[in-house]
Amino acid sequence: MTKRSEALDLSFIQPVIDALHDSVAIVTQDGSIVGVNRSWMRFSNENNGDQTTGYVGANYLQICQESNGKGSEFVSSIKEGLIKVLSGGSEFQAEYPCHSETERRWFEVVASSFKLNGVRLALVVHRNITSKKLALVEADNAEQHALNLAAIVTTMPDAVIAFDLEGRITSWNAAATNLYGYEREDVLGQSMEMLYPPDWPKRVKDYITEIVNSELKYFDAIRLTKSGEQLTIAITAAPIRSATGEVIGISNVHRDVTSEREAEHRLRSILNNLFAFVGILDLDGTLLEANRAPLEVAGLEAKDVIGKKFWDCYWWNYSPDVAQKIRNACEQVRDGGIARFDVEVQVADGQLIWIDFQMAPLLSPTGVVENLIPSGIDISERKAINAALMSSHDTFQNLVNRSPFGIFTLDADFRFAHVSVGALPAFGDIRPLIGRDYEESMRALWPEDFADEVVGRFRHTLATGEPYDAPSTVGTRKDSDEIASYDWMIERITMPDGRFGVVCNFYDLSERQKYEEHVRLLMSEVNHRSKNLLAVVLSMARQTARTSSPTDFVERFSQRLLGLSSCQNLIVDGSWEGVSVKELAQSQLNHLGEEIQSNRVRIEGPDLIVTPSAAEGIGMALHELSTNALKYGALSGAVGNVQIVWTIEEGDQLFRMQWSEHDGPTVTEPTRTGFGTTVTERMAANAVGGKVELKYEPFGVVWVLTAPMEEVQLGEAA
Repeated sequence: MTKRSEALDLSFIQPVIDALHDSVAIVTQDGSIVGVNRSWMRFSNENNGDQTTGYVGANYLQICQESNGKGSEFVSSIKEGLIKVLSGGSEFQAEYPCHSETERRWFEVVASSFKLNGVRLALVVHRNITSKKLALVEADNAEQHALNLAAIVTTMPDAVIAFDLEGRITSWNAAATNLYGYEREDVLGQSMEMLYPPDWPKRVKDYITEIVNSELKYFDAIRLTKSGEQLTIAITAAPIRSATGEVIGISNVHRDVTSEREAEHRLRSILNNLFAFVGILDLDGTLLEANRAPLEVAGLEAKDVIGKKFWDCYWWNYSPDVAQKIRNACEQVRDGGIARFDVEVQVADGQLIWIDFQMAPLLSPTGVVENLIPSGIDISERKAINAALMSSHDTFQNLVNRSPFGIFTLDADFRFAHVSVGALPAFGDIRPLIGRDYEESMRALWPEDFADEVVGRFRHTLATGEPYDAPSTVGTRKDSDEIASYDWMIERITMPDGRFGVVCNFYDLSERQKYEEHVRLLMSEVNHRSKNLLAVVLSMARQTARTSSPTDFVERFSQRLLGLSSCQNLIVDGSWEGVSVKELAQSQLNHLGEEIQSNRVRIEGPDLIVTPSAAEGIGMALHELSTNALKYGALSGAVGNVQIVWTIEEGDQLFRMQWSEHDGPTVTEPTRTGFGTTVTERMAANAVGGKVELKYEPFGVVWVLTAPMEEVQLGEAA
């Protein structure tokens, strides 16, 4: 920069150039930038330029070279033009591209000279002309596009016809002449209705309204040729718009589809008269066609399903799983396979019927899959018959399997053909039985003499047809050393393969014999316990009579009998096998009443089943303790309470039960003992082989029973 240029004062013109929208720089004769405006600074900042000075002090020509490459024609022309302007020449103007990474841009540079304080300077203005450039490009493209469209329309094999909003024909290509027989000059300015049959129900203005509203784009219509021939025409329609978007006409493409529609009509007539369900799908699963049968049976119209994905249609939307199965079938067939399966399809009122469904590909002459063809045949009746047969079979099978009789069959080769569930226990762990030789199985289960007899009987019946009803058979099994007993009979039958076989029906008497033996043991136990019970009752009567007046005897004896009866009920309910301690305690407190039991008695202890003998002794003791508590002890007042707690101690070896009374009247030890003391101490202890400690504490009676677990426990409570 020269000293002279450094002395220039631009302050008075700075506001002027700052007001300009375009980017402005003031350049000296040697190319140095001595001033820029705000737009220049803003552009420099936005495009990663010098954000401090905006290149003030830099050489303008050098900046141009760095931006566009050394030796570029643009830099040379700018340099030459700027030199001429600074030498007093006329204004210089040029256009140049300045594209960024994200935007295509063009600028115009205008340089003009002026003097300031005798120094010649150049005012360089950069103006963004991108919008103008793009508009010119668009105009060129539009013109070329119009020429291209005109060429396409002229050479199109389909008739292209345009008409204005009054329905007057404005364009008519060569294909339209070939289709209708009219020359272009014959139809221009004429109404489109010259092509309509006389009885055609719609007028051209009706079509115009629908097309403008985009309600009609593709449709078929009957049209007349110049010779009077009626053709089925597939029409594609669209509105023609001006540059401002205003609709100024309608464009139609007409194609003769007369033969195609006739073929389609014949095919549809055939399909519609089929009882089967038939459709046509696009490769993406869109339903293109469906015959009448699936529509009518579901109460649908074509518009309800055509254009939808097949798996989304009404027939399958009752189940997401079924819809997915149909979708999977489409994918399988699209790859060239065939899918076939039975499936339920939804018909009118949400009912379901079974169909034999198949989907197959429709191939082109070159073997390419063009469409998917779903079809189905109603098999509801067949399914119902099969279901009835299966139900009958299952019912019969269940009857056989649940029968107390064992049933098995042997085929003509003397092998197991069927073995019922009831027969399996008789054959032990011989698995699998089906297909196994019967003689081999018998010799594995029974001693040789018995096996020989049974096998001989079966072979005789198979050979002669003579049935055999055996007397009760008792024997010791080889596989378990148990004595088994059976009633059995055999007879010959015809097997499914048409040959003879043998069926055996047998009844296992072993369980019945065990039951009868158990009953005998129970009767013996009942007899033994009855004698013991009578002895207890007799002792109880004597002791009660000894300590009671005649008027008190009946009541006290009856109460003790009721306590003993409650205990016996629990023993009988447990099949003489044992009694729950908790149930035993509750049964002996029932005479106290619900209010006392619920609010003033606490029963607590682990689940435990005690022997019948222990139950009798403990039960009678609890009954006596509760009776005394109600009459004299903690339960005789309004606030006293009782706790019955049992525990298992000393490594599960010791049973301990404690009765303790609290908050009752003051307790004193009785001066004499009666039957109650005998029951609570001696009888309870003897029943379990243990000992009893009875204390008369001031706060209430405390009774503690301890006994070996082996004398008390029968088994873990369920």
